[in-house]
Amino acid sequence: MTKIVISTTTLALSLFAAAATAANPPTAGLHDPAVANAGRQIRSSAIRAHMAFLADDLLEGRGTATRGYEIAAHYVASQLDAAGLEPGVNGAWFQRVPMRRGVLIDGGSSVEIIPAAGERSSLLPGRDILLRGGFQGLTQVEGRVVFVGYGVTAPERGYDDYAGVEAKGKIVAYFAGAPESFPPEERAHFGATPTKTANAAAHGAIGTLRLWDDEDEKNGPWSDFVKLVGNIGSFAWLEDGAAHDSLPEIRGSAGLGPAASQVLFEGAPVTYAEAQAKKAPMDLAAGVRIVKMSQLNDLSSPNVVGLLRGSDPALAKEYVVFSAHLDHLGVGRPVNSDAIYNGAIDNASGVASLIEIARAFAALPARPRRSLLFVAFTGEEPGLIGSDYFVHHPPVPLESIVADINIDSGSMWPFNALFARGADHSTLAAAVAAAAAAAGVPVVADPFPEQASLVRSDQYSFIRKGVPSLIVGAKREDAALALVLDWVKNRYHQPSDDMSQPLDFEAAAQFTRDQFLIGYAVAQAAARPSWNPGDFFGERFGTAATKQP
Repeated sequence: MTKIVISTTTLALSLFAAAATAANPPTAGLHDPAVANAGRQIRSSAIRAHMAFLADDLLEGRGTATRGYEIAAHYVASQLDAAGLEPGVNGAWFQRVPMRRGVLIDGGSSVEIIPAAGERSSLLPGRDILLRGGFQGLTQVEGRVVFVGYGVTAPERGYDDYAGVEAKGKIVAYFAGAPESFPPEERAHFGATPTKTANAAAHGAIGTLRLWDDEDEKNGPWSDFVKLVGNIGSFAWLEDGAAHDSLPEIRGSAGLGPAASQVLFEGAPVTYAEAQAKKAPMDLAAGVRIVKMSQLNDLSSPNVVGLLRGSDPALAKEYVVFSAHLDHLGVGRPVNSDAIYNGAIDNASGVASLIEIARAFAALPARPRRSLLFVAFTGEEPGLIGSDYFVHHPPVPLESIVADINIDSGSMWPFNALFARGADHSTLAAAVAAAAAAAGVPVVADPFPEQASLVRSDQYSFIRKGVPSLIVGAKREDAALALVLDWVKNRYHQPSDDMSQPLDFEAAAQFTRDQFLIGYAVAQAAARPSWNPGDFFGERFGTAATKQP
């Protein structure tokens, strides 16, 4: 990729980040010829080869806990071994994650709306409602419904959708997202389904309903959403034989389509359209009954972990994590006669980058000061399962993990700037600025903050355990941007995300080199990354080791 001259705005950002984090200055080693030479070990041909294997039809889409995924895991372990790393889990490459999968049994599952007067109305799965399997064989719940707006409680913002309503013993109904007045990444946190479900349980709710509003329909019709999601099942990792964080007090949950959402508001103090506009919490006249029957399977699937030990006698006991999810959606609903969801960009490309970054670090004549863990996660697609297990059962002490740099989809088309979601919450911003300056690439703000990407991939598992983390993105213009938008619209989570699509492997290699430099800056810095004073994520999740004094 042609190097781009750094703008005065980017230079100012770099200087500000460095000044604001004087205790953790970027390393001058970024300009060492040996570092540049190691970066050149990252080859476009190698990225293409890794992707071609991982996205081949023979691996059947690398579905979590499938044979195809196991083959992919063995491939990654062999590549890390060949690069010169050592096994990262007590002498083994694999950290096996015990899991439970619940697949809905359609004939035994149903949702009924119970009006204040009149007959119950049954809702049809796949047309009116979306149900997912649970972690018990049979669950059922019936109760009155209370509408709670977004379903958000945010004391930091003086905001509470549950104020003035009683949710105890009731089923709560809410819209997606969070108030637009919140900063984008805080909005992403409060809008995440696990956050809302935990909040409902904390207020005594016994069930949840996610309503489909006009804004959802603008982003894509309900009918397409139901086809895309289908009955993919639910996954949870197991702790002492029980599904972790499954919140058994929430005995039923469902997504309601636009027609069913309107029926729910019949007899309510406001119309459904008015509820969308005002989002004022209120008791509804209707009740709901949810019955879910699930087929349960206990499985296991491995995270792949490689270790490169650091060179500094003290700092080698601290670890920088590079991560990427290895799983995809497996075999699913056929589209144009193709049922294999290969996941070439999402996320064979990220795993290819992970392997090549590991090779680059191993090629350094002098290893970085801190140790590095390279982790390919299982179970990202069904809910960050592998990464959540990893941070609860880390192979090294959690407090010794100083940062996670996550890679979810490489940059497969030309780009002209980088952005790093999550970095501006901590001193990681200085490392990003220094690495980008060394690479000759500008740093810009996230061009798509509304996508809530910070909470949608594995770095969020680390953030929720107090570890400063980031995920790097690439900003594009013109034809390259058109390719990205077309991919999101027509190939994301589709069988057509395969190796036959137009891909620029040199752009992917440059993107990978840039991330190598970011990791090098973090691994070499005198002080570990820390949350910015007063930062939302730092205050909510930070630890004594990760907060600035």
